[in-house]
Amino acid sequence: MTDYDHDFYNPAPEPARAVIRAVPHPAELNPRGITITCTGCGARRDWLLLAVRDQIFVRCRCAHEWREPDLVRADFDRHYVEPEHEWDDFDTAMRALAFDGLLAGTTWNLD
Repeated sequence: MTDYDHDFYNPAPEPARAVIRAVPHPAELNPRGITITCTGCGARRDWLLLAVRDQIFVRCRCAHEWREPDLVRADFDRHYVEPEHEWDDFDTAMRALAFDGLLAGTTWNLD
């Protein structure tokens, strides 16, 4: 049996894709009673919450992103519903969700 035959009958499994779940959070975040503020631009609301395994990251419209130790998976799961979209890569997803920095400084009227 050649290497080619071996690969045909026993293909290597495809590498698992990294799964990042994302949910928009337009309001302020106050996990310890203190409002989270973006150190990149000073924004106080309109976040994208990202869950990667058991870690929660917060991403701002200016594209500044950080792991937020005060948010736990249960905080994320409260707001998460079934995924509506799937993208091939992280950068494409951030552009589609408008968290790629293009709208830095933009705030939406929540009234």
